[in-house]
Amino acid sequence: MAIGLSASDSISFEEASIDGSFSRILRWIEDFLCAPNTELGRLGDVCPFAKTAVLKRSIEFYRNHSLSVACLSDDVELHRDEFLRSGGRDDIYRCRIIVPDSLDNASSAIESVQKQLKPKFVGNHLMLGQFFPDCEEPGLRNKMFRPLQTPVPLIAIRNMVPTDIAFLYGNEQYVSVYMEKFGSRGIVALRQFEATLETTK
Repeated sequence: MAIGLSASDSISFEEASIDGSFSRILRWIEDFLCAPNTELGRLGDVCPFAKTAVLKRSIEFYRNHSLSVACLSDDVELHRDEFLRSGGRDDIYRCRIIVPDSLDNASSAIESVQKQLKPKFVGNHLMLGQFFPDCEEPGLRNKMFRPLQTPVPLIAIRNMVPTDIAFLYGNEQYVSVYMEKFGSRGIVALRQFEATLETTK
C-alpha cells in the first residue's frame, strides 16, 4: 500500500518480477542497463550503478494511478518529499521507479512532468529521469543512441552522483547546486567532462 502517497502503490521487488509491466522494466534493467553497448561511446555498462542496485534490491517500484498530468505532478512531488524523508541521501544505488497506469498518454505526461519538476529535484540534490518507448533524448557520447527508451513509460528518482554533471552542464543554476553538493569532487568531475567534450568535437 502507499505510504503518504495519494496516487501510488508500492510494489515489492518480488511482485515486480511477476507483474506484466514491471517485469518488462526489470528485464530492460538487467538486459540493457546492466550490460555494455557498442553504441554507448564508452566502455562499461550502460548504467554503471544498475547491476549493484539490482543485487542490493535498492530499486523501489510504485504503480501510479493518476488520472491527469496535474495529479501525476503532485504525486511525483510527494514521492520526492518521501524519498528525502526516508533517508539514504548518499546512497548512490537507491532508485525509485514510478509507473503511471491510468493515463491515456503516459509518455507525454511523463515528459511534461519531468521538465516541470526537474529544477525542484535538482535543488534537493536529486535527479528526475523520464523514460518511455519513443524518448528521443540522445546519448551523451553518441547522438544516435537512445538510452532513455523503455518498454513501459516511467519516471525515475535517484540521488545525484558526481557523473551527473553531464546532465546539468550548461545550466548555471544546476551547476551551482551540483558544486554545493560535491565541492572539490565536483570540480574534478566537471573538468573531466569538459575534457571529454573537447575530444568528441
